[in-house]
Amino acid sequence: MLPVCSRGYSSSCLFHTNMFPCLLHSLQNLRKEKSRNAARSRRGKENFEFFELAKMLPLPGAITSQLDKASVIRLTISYLHMRTFANQGDPPWMFVTFICAVRRSAHSLATDMFEQHLGAHLLQSLDGFVFVVSHEGRFLYISETVSIYLGLSQVELTGSSVFDYIHPADHVEMAERLGIRPHLRAEAGCHTAPDSASSTASTSSLAGTPEPAAPSSPHSPADESPERGFFIRMKSTLTKRGLHVKSSGYKVIHVTGRIRYRPALVPGSTRSVRRPLGLVALAHTLPPSTLNEVRMESHMFVFRVNMDLQVTYCENRISEYMDLTPAEVVGHTCYHFVHVEDLENIRQSHEDLLRKGQVVTGYYRWLQRRGGYLWIQSTATVSINHKAPHELLIYFVRARAHTIKVKAWVAVKQKQEE
Repeated sequence: MLPVCSRGYSSSCLFHTNMFPCLLHSLQNLRKEKSRNAARSRRGKENFEFFELAKMLPLPGAITSQLDKASVIRLTISYLHMRTFANQGDPPWMFVTFICAVRRSAHSLATDMFEQHLGAHLLQSLDGFVFVVSHEGRFLYISETVSIYLGLSQVELTGSSVFDYIHPADHVEMAERLGIRPHLRAEAGCHTAPDSASSTASTSSLAGTPEPAAPSSPHSPADESPERGFFIRMKSTLTKRGLHVKSSGYKVIHVTGRIRYRPALVPGSTRSVRRPLGLVALAHTLPPSTLNEVRMESHMFVFRVNMDLQVTYCENRISEYMDLTPAEVVGHTCYHFVHVEDLENIRQSHEDLLRKGQVVTGYYRWLQRRGGYLWIQSTATVSINHKAPHELLIYFVRARAHTIKVKAWVAVKQKQEE
């Protein structure tokens, strides 16, 4: 006969009642352990898939092995978009590999080895870096040489918005160059707030410059030319000596390239139109901002001008290349000597200089006293006068191209008129 407790329950009933919480706790522990093992297995499989996906990216293994999951996804999406960009553009970029089973000569094998590394050789020979930006404003590709000129990594920039790495005052200009419509710019990360200080300075300094007879905005969306050439300020983590710093500044970059289009049919019509895919460009960094760091060649000479481009100093070497003396140049504005057909280009360069601090002009014609003109190109930098910190000066370094002789033509023309 089983013992009975004072309340009338048997001892076996008390035994089972005391064991139930222990069994429940053990079952919970087993369930948690099973869940942890399943999660661990799932993470392992996921990490393996990300590892395999990273190995498929066209990047060195030393880089792909260090990527986190977000970077792998971002780079993969950019790579797929880049393939679409290459295949759907006009003309398509074809990558053809010729395989031959015949024994190759030593010269042929050497040529193949060189062609395998041709892209790297070209990038190293360029004085800048190459990038591709989609129509939405994201880097689809940027060469690894960007680290030499800006201190930024290729992995960091690829797939990111270009507006995250350029000066806020240059956002609107970049959006116009890419052809992004105004109502889509905010979605692309473009800040449309104008730079009031730069705009005021540009307006006041350009007030006395000559206006062209038929002005045309280079940023007009109606311009169908695919060619692009402009200046933007991009973030840079390089100091004067090329060392990395934590706080990033901005560096003026000269961008030259062209918009890549794809053909598309108009709905309900057989007419074909071109739709922009993005920008393919080469970026050059401008010379150092201080004059004593600029390498002066034998065909260069220096001007110093004020903010209105009025010459305040001119080197004596100008007489070696022109029939002008420094005394004939000082006191006059540069617009006085520029050919009338080049005035709008110089005015645009002047505006870029006032807003961004540095600029490289295209080749333009500098008029001579005895007739004719000289093709020159200028690199301009805004500098602070240390003797008067409130005063800003502009240094022009001019490179000579070649002289056009027209005096003989003038003499023949006068003789014909007589």
